[in-house]
Amino acid sequence: MAEIATKVKFLEEGKKEFLDKGYKEASLRQICKNLDLTLGAFYGYFTSKEDLFHEIVSRPAEELLKYYKSTHENYLSSNPEFQKNNLNEIPHRALRNMIDFMFDYYEEFKLVFCKSAGTKYEDYLEEFIKTEVESTLRFIKTMKENHFFDVELDEQLIHILSSMLMKGIIEIFEHDMEYEHAVKYVLKLQMFYTAGWMKLFEG
Repeated sequence: MAEIATKVKFLEEGKKEFLDKGYKEASLRQICKNLDLTLGAFYGYFTSKEDLFHEIVSRPAEELLKYYKSTHENYLSSNPEFQKNNLNEIPHRALRNMIDFMFDYYEEFKLVFCKSAGTKYEDYLEEFIKTEVESTLRFIKTMKENHFFDVELDEQLIHILSSMLMKGIIEIFEHDMEYEHAVKYVLKLQMFYTAGWMKLFEG
């Protein structure tokens, strides 16, 4: 029990240090000093500073990405007409669920999106952008095959628009938005992008 309690202390103090200074500037010595523990004690639980960061953020980060990918896959596996008729509703519902989840783990996602430079998580958002691009290309292909849309969109344009959307969403953390403000902001952002996509799909 004492070992578990000590590890939890490192996780809690590490989170404070990372939130305050970011990963690169965070100090293991300072974390240990704040806890009145030694670096030797730290290395009894973690292999490195990045290992500590990973343990703090990995579970919610992996869960959110898994949800995002599965939501896209479920939507794209549905009936083509359902896809066309729910182009706004499904993303709306998914984004609302994502906001709720991110606010349940607000500090962890603040670390991932704003404080992770120097770790593998600095490229975390790219996984969402990649999924968005691949899903959009699949959606367009399905719509063309079923004669709903007949439009050619450059993959680079799709990537730029997807990147703008995802980077817009993480402004929640850049600006420390309150929950209600964040919900309104993201859903309006999604409405804006959906309307824009529809204009592009219409040619």
